[in-house]
Amino acid sequence: MKKINIIGLIILVLIASTVSARDITAPPIETHHIMRVHFINQMPDPAEPGKYVDVRFKFENNGSKTAEEVETEILPEYPFSLDPGTSAVKSIGSINSGQKGDKGIIVKYRLRVDKDALEGESEIKLRYRVKGEGWITMPEFRVNIQPYDAILLLNNVVTNPEIIIPGEKATVEITFSNIAEILLKKVRVKIKLGGVPLAPIGSTNEKVIDGIGKNENAKVMFDLIGEPDGESGIYKVPVEYSYYDNLGNSYNRNSTIGIIIGSKPDLSTIIDSTTIHQAGKKGEITIKIVNKGVSNIKLLNVRLAESDNHKIISPAEVYVGNIDSDDYGTADFTAFVKNTKDKKIILPLTLEYMDSNNKKYADSINLELPLYDTSEAKKFGLINGNGTFGFMIIILVVVGGFFIYRRWRKRKKK
Repeated sequence: MKKINIIGLIILVLIASTVSARDITAPPIETHHIMRVHFINQMPDPAEPGKYVDVRFKFENNGSKTAEEVETEILPEYPFSLDPGTSAVKSIGSINSGQKGDKGIIVKYRLRVDKDALEGESEIKLRYRVKGEGWITMPEFRVNIQPYDAILLLNNVVTNPEIIIPGEKATVEITFSNIAEILLKKVRVKIKLGGVPLAPIGSTNEKVIDGIGKNENAKVMFDLIGEPDGESGIYKVPVEYSYYDNLGNSYNRNSTIGIIIGSKPDLSTIIDSTTIHQAGKKGEITIKIVNKGVSNIKLLNVRLAESDNHKIISPAEVYVGNIDSDDYGTADFTAFVKNTKDKKIILPLTLEYMDSNNKKYADSINLELPLYDTSEAKKFGLINGNGTFGFMIIILVVVGGFFIYRRWRKRKKK
């Protein structure tokens, strides 16, 4: 029993020492910054034994507090290493609250791949810390390694146009690079469009290249058309390709390319209705925004500015929200038109919104509000005429006629 107790005590001591030596893997409770780290890519992909590979990470702050003086550290393990004299720690400065997407911070490390590295995926570790806090170790990221004997890289993708419009034609050009020291033959490339609102046009979704010499590039081009009712967005399209080496060995590879589908928003803005028709008057103005494009818009905010001729009485900004394709939204304002001899005033509008791919837009629009004098406003039925004056005239005519009739009757009797 004593031996068992001693062994158990030793195990507990070892566990405690192991836990105390680990890095912090979660921020303290009081921390209001929520860091998110993405493994963007590796170049080249796959990496080659005995050469370098660049790995890129994106840091985003999804929290409510600025992450100050952020440092990152790569923790290379076999088969990866840093060159002598290269620091594993990088200072990337502060990351503001909500700094993400295109505004995220990109960090790049160059690693050497051991010449005896085996084919497959190998793990790399990364950690970071914020000023005043401990290191936070991220889950392992994986880097693809392929021996140099027969490596064919999917090197580049170009879509024309860059954003494919639903219902219109486009081309996707894929470039392959042979970084092997041998000829690669019978390269067969296939793009898989299942779940993607695109279809091949004029050919199939599969292409063949007879051969690619060592250190040479080759391109395949696919003619596609966007489905007319396809939703805008960024789509991941799997690419399968296979090839043979000089010995007849076959290789099969899978990759993914990104294709953007959408179109520039097409908005029409008009004055839908108003109760203001004359200078010196207060009234309501309803602005109508019509989405004539094929893409939806979201987070629309309408702002009306003042001018020398009018003053905004209501809030100057109205949040409209999302407007689907072939739909509209309205924004209501209350304004006072000052005394002016002008026949119209200009309403300066600013529309701020995003498309389906979260691209921001800010449109400046000047709308004309026509003004009329009293006679014109009555003529066009924009204001009511003086009904009391007309009624009095009718009464006077009737009374006058009555007295004339009585006088005529008296003369007739006489």
